Amino acid sequence: MPETIIEIPVALFPTEADGDSGQPAWGMRSNVRVQSSAVRLLERETAERHNVIPISQQGRILLVAMSEPGNLGAIQAITKETGLRVRAVEADANEIRQTLRRFYTSEAEAAAVTERMPLGWMLLDRGNVTLEQLNEALEIQQRSGERLGKVLVTRGFVNRLTLSEVIADQFRLPHVNLREDTPALDVVRLLDPAVARRLEAVPVRWLGPRLMVAVVDPSNLEAQVELRQILQAPLLFAVTSELDIDWILARAYRSSYVEESVAGLLYRDPDESAYETFTDGQIVAALVILLLIIVGFVINAQGTLITINAVIAAFYLAISIYRLWLAFRGASINLTINVPEEEIGAMDDADLPVYTILVPLFREKEVLPELVRSIQNLEYPKMKLDVKLLLEETDRETFIAAVALRPPSYFQFVPVPDSAPRTKPKACNYGLVSSRGQFVVVYDAEDQPEPDQLKRAVAAFRRAPADIICLQAKLNYYNRDQNLLTRWFTTEYSTWFDLVLPGLDNTNSPIPLGGTSNHFYTEKLRELGGWDPFNVTEDADLGIRMFKRGYRTAILDSTTFEEANSEWRNWIRQRSRWVKGYMQTWLVHMRHPFRLLLSLGAKAYTSFHFTVGGTPLVFLLNPIYWLITTIWFLTRWRAIPPLFPAPVYYLSFLNLLLGNFIFVYLNLAGSYRRGYYELGRAALISPLYWILMSVAAWRALWQLLTKPYHWEKTIHGLDTKRRAPRRFLDPLVSRSGGTTP
Repeated sequence: MPETIIEIPVALFPTEADGDSGQPAWGMRSNVRVQSSAVRLLERETAERHNVIPISQQGRILLVAMSEPGNLGAIQAITKETGLRVRAVEADANEIRQTLRRFYTSEAEAAAVTERMPLGWMLLDRGNVTLEQLNEALEIQQRSGERLGKVLVTRGFVNRLTLSEVIADQFRLPHVNLREDTPALDVVRLLDPAVARRLEAVPVRWLGPRLMVAVVDPSNLEAQVELRQILQAPLLFAVTSELDIDWILARAYRSSYVEESVAGLLYRDPDESAYETFTDGQIVAALVILLLIIVGFVINAQGTLITINAVIAAFYLAISIYRLWLAFRGASINLTINVPEEEIGAMDDADLPVYTILVPLFREKEVLPELVRSIQNLEYPKMKLDVKLLLEETDRETFIAAVALRPPSYFQFVPVPDSAPRTKPKACNYGLVSSRGQFVVVYDAEDQPEPDQLKRAVAAFRRAPADIICLQAKLNYYNRDQNLLTRWFTTEYSTWFDLVLPGLDNTNSPIPLGGTSNHFYTEKLRELGGWDPFNVTEDADLGIRMFKRGYRTAILDSTTFEEANSEWRNWIRQRSRWVKGYMQTWLVHMRHPFRLLLSLGAKAYTSFHFTVGGTPLVFLLNPIYWLITTIWFLTRWRAIPPLFPAPVYYLSFLNLLLGNFIFVYLNLAGSYRRGYYELGRAALISPLYWILMSVAAWRALWQLLTKPYHWEKTIHGLDTKRRAPRRFLDPLVSRSGGTTP
């Protein structure tokens, strides 16, 4: 409802004392505007009984006009009813009575007008929007089914504060700006934060026996009924903005949000957390194995070494064959969930749910413009996007750069409190607390998801069986031809995401998730406890935890393009973190080996060891055998041949030939499947890539022992050609077809 514009003459300050009475006389009088929202804070009966009219509210101070400003009883009654400090100015008693009558008469008349005047007309009447903007918003509203106010804000036609002020007038309710008129936090905590977010409401202050509750949507009568049932008090409703509610809840529950983000999983299920690197049982088991090896050396050193060699050679061969088999399955069998292109095109915006996008950021100011552009390019109704930029409190540079970009209103800056461990999963957990979407996805700062990825994910979830609660999009690189390292990195990713993970999907094996573009049912993710903030490959760990709980991951036939690491030191830091995380994940889930076997089943249990445990182990063992081979060729040391009797020698030789052949072959097959034919030459010499992997693995092992939670920061923005990914343009790349490698 439009503001009721009424003025009243009041005395603004006292003059010199009156000569006859000796009392200060009220001096210059001036007309002041009476604010409707201030008058509504006081019951009409109270105002008429004490002959007082509220004029305006400034923070916690209520300015009122009274015929007797010194009437302490009246001031105490007003303070008790409103909960505000009262500052009184003098006005003529008749002027007050006339103003009250005019106000309530005007309010009644305006209410009748308001019933006929929709929100859009009110905004238009006040000059907040143009007719063209209103017509555009109404068209979008009809198509999307969203509230008009949200459409207007998302399009940038009005800001949230203006919208909430107009809605307050429309419903004849007070407006509360929670950032300027900050409520007491103990009052805010009267309502559980999850309920407050669901109902879009927070308690603000006590006004005598009544509790003022600020809401975003005063037309939601069901929410008001539920609030009365929960709070068990007479309620007075006011209006505020959605962001104000998020802001005050973050202040009121900061410590509990941080505790949940850091220790939620640890408290609920300590056996699933990587907070403790090695358990007592694992240390005892390692010492027992070491003791057995030492005893074996004492009894028969050569026989012990031969046995170790034979076991390692058999393990190598098994991993190579398993990886090849997975690639064949991934290439020759369709994905678990196929979504036809026609279904994506036919999706109705009104039927699409709210989708939360979590973007953890730390020292990422260089890639922020690309990030904002990539999310804006998503073909999803923007008023149904809940984009949270998770900004570390200590990273002022990125925060300043993000604010300077002035991203659209559906982007929200979420400062992540500075606390250990300073990891990406902790930031994601913090963002998960306030996520509004039915689905949630994690993107990294440099990601460029295909424009239809969110729609494709919604369609896939709707087609999927109930046990699929996560979709892993494929990952690849847009700067693959920058140098030899980026070419190797791209061939590796093409093999992993286009062949191996689809193979795991089709064989119903646990999938160690990639670090980005994981789409989840939000409530299921919360049920699982979110991510482990102490695990530096929180994604791989979460994939295993889901499988243990009876949930599955499917591969989403959509690609997110990232920046391939083009500098070898930066690459080693990144890969060290990944390998260390795989080690953490294997150690966490192997705390109870037999329990794990029962929960996974024999096939998935074997797959877990080959994919999660075997990957870092192979990287660690490779240099040892390279060194032995080099020493033999250079010195012909006689101590070496006895360690490789004929069966072990031929098995090791087979590993040398077959293992490297499979590695090269799969890199070629992965590149071919994606249409990156120019990477063939890099794939042929990719065994050299193993050297870097082993360097990173040994560095990871050292860090696992010395600083297990340390997050190796990957520097982004090193690519020299920030261009559109070819996948968006290349018609040769099919989504679900392909040939067997």
